[in-house]
Amino acid sequence: MVVSRLFAGFADGLAERAWQPKGVPAAYKLFEALGKNKNVDLLTVFVAKEPAECRFSRFLSFDLSPLGRVVILPWVQSPWLARLKLDGKLREMGHLLRCLWLYLRFRPDVAYFTNATFPTAAVFARLGLCKVVLRLLGLHPDQVKISERPGGIQKWLYHSPFDHVICTLDGSGPEHHLNGLIAPAVPRSIWLNGVDFRAPDEDAQAIIEEKYPLNGPPIILFVGRLEWNKGCREFIEAIFKVLNKNPLALRAVLVGGGGLKDELAEKIKAASAQDKVYLAGAVPYSDISAWLARADIYVSLNMFGNLSNANLEALAAGKCMIILDSDPAMHTDEETDRLIPAEAVLRIGRDSIVENLALALMSLSDDRERIKAQAGRAKKFSSRFLKSWDERISQEVELILGL
Repeated sequence: MVVSRLFAGFADGLAERAWQPKGVPAAYKLFEALGKNKNVDLLTVFVAKEPAECRFSRFLSFDLSPLGRVVILPWVQSPWLARLKLDGKLREMGHLLRCLWLYLRFRPDVAYFTNATFPTAAVFARLGLCKVVLRLLGLHPDQVKISERPGGIQKWLYHSPFDHVICTLDGSGPEHHLNGLIAPAVPRSIWLNGVDFRAPDEDAQAIIEEKYPLNGPPIILFVGRLEWNKGCREFIEAIFKVLNKNPLALRAVLVGGGGLKDELAEKIKAASAQDKVYLAGAVPYSDISAWLARADIYVSLNMFGNLSNANLEALAAGKCMIILDSDPAMHTDEETDRLIPAEAVLRIGRDSIVENLALALMSLSDDRERIKAQAGRAKKFSSRFLKSWDERISQEVELILGL
């Protein structure tokens, strides 16, 4: 029994009773692998947890290849309870009771929970209903704060007797913070995500190269959710600084959706930079490799860690990369510094991100040979460092089936 939040990248497809995931490959590739495994009878439960998921306002249950049976637990709003700030608690309790009811009907040997459903995972573990796996897709700052607290209800929930905790090694500091977040006796695995080693889609690449000819200024690529913690605001401001000094220095593309898309579009319009900065929006996962193939420089300003899916794919594609330096005070990207050598990527300080990025881009934009040499070092390193998604997911399936 898999219990996962209804990720935004899954919602559009599920609304049409189709499996067309975008993003979160660590989750969807595992679900697919379990669904296709002949030794597994799978029930997949998606829990609607955000107001944007209000279209899922009733309980749904249907068969969906390759997952098998799929259940969607609804987003239900109670305005009068919301005024009392009890709406979320009631919804969480409703989801918990539904999961317990599904457990009684399905009787799983193993229940696997993604992080947003951790209260239900904790109840399953403390009741000893079955083997329980908690899956953390890296650590959020709220979890870091919980790890440092001496007590509290959330600390008690995270300290439940899980049979295993799996956390993504994404640069957010799990090697340090997990020691305080989960109970000492709980087995844990901290794993780097995989990558898809594949050629870009030729049709998608042709469309991109028609819009961005190879003989033009360097293409600077940003891939990620357009949220504050991904550094998209700082990225835009640094691009503007470079263009103000030299309008022909570069062109920038941001791939990804998110809550700041409209704000960034307004900034681009106000700067009259529509022909220099392009918001591509959310694209199919298969198209990202085409954007990477066209990009000259890849930039990640992820505040919480720079071993993300998108960054690993940029490494595998052999891109000249710019990322943030580590933050020892928060233990952010200490793993990144340990795993990725200084010569493989370019690092900039976190103290003045906009200015530091603008300086780095100005120094690179007129030096194609340096860009090419840096890309070659990234490619050489990634070829001996990264695993394929098939290898990575097989490792997780083996662990689950061995419980």
